[in-house]
Amino acid sequence: MKLGTLLLRNAAIGLSQLEAALRNQVLYGGRLGTNLVELGFIDLELLSTYLAELSGYPIATPTLLDDADKALLDKLGSDEAHRLRAVPLGYLGEGTDTVAVAFVDPTDQHALQTLEARLGAKVTPYVVPELRALYYLERHFGTPRRARFIRSSPRPGTDPGELIGDDRRRSQPAGGIAMPPKLTLEPRRRRASQAPLTHAVPMALAYGAACERIDTASNREQIAEAFVEYAKGRCDALVVLLIRDGNALGWRGYVAPPNKPARPIEELSLPLGGASALQACHDAGQMYLGQPPSPAKPVESTLWRALGASDPMPVEVLVVPVLVKQRAVNLIYAHTLGGSPPPSLVNELSDLANRAQSSYLRLIRQTRGS
Repeated sequence: MKLGTLLLRNAAIGLSQLEAALRNQVLYGGRLGTNLVELGFIDLELLSTYLAELSGYPIATPTLLDDADKALLDKLGSDEAHRLRAVPLGYLGEGTDTVAVAFVDPTDQHALQTLEARLGAKVTPYVVPELRALYYLERHFGTPRRARFIRSSPRPGTDPGELIGDDRRRSQPAGGIAMPPKLTLEPRRRRASQAPLTHAVPMALAYGAACERIDTASNREQIAEAFVEYAKGRCDALVVLLIRDGNALGWRGYVAPPNKPARPIEELSLPLGGASALQACHDAGQMYLGQPPSPAKPVESTLWRALGASDPMPVEVLVVPVLVKQRAVNLIYAHTLGGSPPPSLVNELSDLANRAQSSYLRLIRQTRGS
């Protein structure tokens, strides 16, 4: 049985709430339970209870996670813990060789076997919601979560597994995260392709192949990766941004050598406020091409520093929205350091953004039918 089915059967949520969470999952990623919590339909404690019922494994409570064995954490290491979404809790009794480990997915046999080999002990799985696991992974290892999983504006009674009380994210609007709109398919606008750019980096993906990848994508990650592969050989930097809580959050990106990102793309969180190319594109729901609108360029400068584009600085930028019923859910940012983005890049990115919209709609329809 799936989590959504179990919650519906027990009247913990309604069908419209499940559909809203599934829409969010397609657009923003994360597990279904994460999106239900973020939308305020259930809390982490209720989610934990249902995950335990669904999986048959005990719950990793905040107390157990607070007291996680430091020696086991060090033995596992940050990279493996984050990759496996697992937090070692401690040995089950003195003299035993069995370790309790909190998993986001306790049914993942590969992760279980990897943990046993890494820790040199038998593993007893516990289940933990994704949001709580990521909080404790950050707390124990000091590795920041992706900006997408950082929540803000705490509600009364919110526990630390749901959020971190810092300034890494601008506060969300009163009433919580806005649900994406109900979706309707709009006609796709097509623009003609022009000749490819001459660039030091060879093109990794032809425009037609990028169109096909987006049109046939089976998940959101394939859509983002198509943009990244298309960017290689055409521009000096491209970033696919998620729009949530009044922020543009880094999702996937590409920076042409010899430049390198100064920080992981996934840690980017740029406020949609004031005057910026991102803000203008988001508010108008239309492509922005030209110099940043603010003479001080505060948002763009932050982005450029993160992308390692300090010398020379971009003169003009291109920002293309991916719209879902007239609301931007992604912004595709690109720049070329040698001058203005060429017409072929502008036209093709605009068409790819329209195709991404169609693919999102298709994926959401598929979740409703599953």
